[in-house]
Amino acid sequence: MISTALPTSYGLHVYPLARAWKMGASKWTVDKRIQFANDIDRNLMAVDGSTNGKKSDKGLDEWMPPNAAYGCEYAARYLTVARDYALSVTTGDLHSASLACGLDPAITKEK
Repeated sequence: MISTALPTSYGLHVYPLARAWKMGASKWTVDKRIQFANDIDRNLMAVDGSTNGKKSDKGLDEWMPPNAAYGCEYAARYLTVARDYALSVTTGDLHSASLACGLDPAITKEK
């Protein structure tokens, strides 16, 4: 018998909920937190359970997609979510984004 079931997909938060809480979401209204958690246009993407588990609540400084060719697009999406929701990013996030996009990582060093 051939299964016609689709593989299970999970909602991966590009900018993780726990990190968002630490980086400013704790001051948001309940409505804004719900909007953020369910933002399918910017912050949610369907992935397999293994990828979702490996990423967990990690930011760019700790996790990048296994497909390096998608790294720059993913980093740009992460930074866009951070900008749109006025969430902080770490120097490590910026460094990882620079590397993923082929930029000089020295531009992210603190002065």
